[in-house]
Amino acid sequence: MRKKIINTLLIMFLTAGIVYAGSLSVESDTQEFKDSDSKIYLEGNVKVKSGEVNITSPRAVVELDPKNNKVNNVEFKDNAYSFGMQSGKKSEIKAQILSMSLLNKVFTADGNSISTITENDKPVVIVTADRQEYHKNANQMKAFGNVNIVYKDIDTLSDQAVVDLTGDNNVKKIQLIGKAKLKQDKSTITANKLTYNNLTQEAVAIGNVHSDIITEDSKNIEVWSSYQSYDKRSNVITASGGTKIKYEDYIARGPKVNVFADSKTKKLNQAIFVGRSKIETKGRTIEADRISITMNPKDFKAEGHVKSVIPNISN
Repeated sequence: MRKKIINTLLIMFLTAGIVYAGSLSVESDTQEFKDSDSKIYLEGNVKVKSGEVNITSPRAVVELDPKNNKVNNVEFKDNAYSFGMQSGKKSEIKAQILSMSLLNKVFTADGNSISTITENDKPVVIVTADRQEYHKNANQMKAFGNVNIVYKDIDTLSDQAVVDLTGDNNVKKIQLIGKAKLKQDKSTITANKLTYNNLTQEAVAIGNVHSDIITEDSKNIEVWSSYQSYDKRSNVITASGGTKIKYEDYIARGPKVNVFADSKTKKLNQAIFVGRSKIETKGRTIEADRISITMNPKDFKAEGHVKSVIPNISN
């Protein structure tokens, strides 16, 4: 029976994906083949090894194609564990059920799934979710339910996530969908959908966007809008659609705003509203075609058809 399993299982799991090639060594306390349902049942201390990739679980079921007797799917049950090496990186996956499909080349981790990629003994990527899917053909990982991704200095939460990978399994792009939250350093951004491009180092947020940015002097700049983008290389935030900024007693609104960094400190320090905008401070309201706010020193300038309203004037 073991010989039959070794000859039919041609699987190899790699970091954040699957490669289906080579021979597979399978060990277990018992192995039973049922011709009636074309399945092989492995019970007790199941160990699967292919090259540097290992999978262990208490139980496993191998589904065969009844026509050609080839493997369609392998399911590892009751808290399975997989680990392997590729390009100097170690990949680990833990879940209640691990499943590998040879038909569509998809590796699935169901139930309290945790994936970790380690390089030089340091975790590079940690993904936890109710369910994770690794699509080899698309070089893509999908996660569903209570998704948390920790990647370098980025910590994210969302209902769903899609991670695009390069050929050598480096992160190319992260998409967060549904109640998305991204935290980097001390700053946080929330939105309906968040996309972070690791190659261009640009983040784009869409729908009910709120950014809470910490300035150099540990003060908060809050930005609300329907769309925001952040270019890490130029250190510029662009927001549009019902835009609102709050900084201490300044509250400014307008159709579009760009937030720039100070050339010396490299910290965000200036916000420029374009289009008819207004700013409120200390009971005054100022409207203009362009409003510029600086945080350090704290100041603002209004230009173009400026209109000021100063209430409660007496004596």
